[in-house]
Amino acid sequence: MDKNLSTAAETSVLLSDGMTDAEIEVRLAIAGYLIPRLVGTPAAREAFNALVAKFQDRYPYHKLLTRLLIAPEYLECAPDAQS
Repeated sequence: MDKNLSTAAETSVLLSDGMTDAEIEVRLAIAGYLIPRLVGTPAAREAFNALVAKFQDRYPYHKLLTRLLIAPEYLECAPDAQS
């Protein structure tokens, strides 16, 4: 890969995986709409369980998956719960 590519161009190349820019933008818009509505619900837990193996031992991916699908209150309380 050309080291002179801009960060945006590199990201586009890496993310595309055969998708057009339009498809990437639409998928991100769908995710942006659905994720806040699903967080902390049984549907979010189902999605988390289906995706967690793909991101296991991959920081920050696993952390983001957890934060985006599991209720944020759960994560904020987790250190206190372990005490």
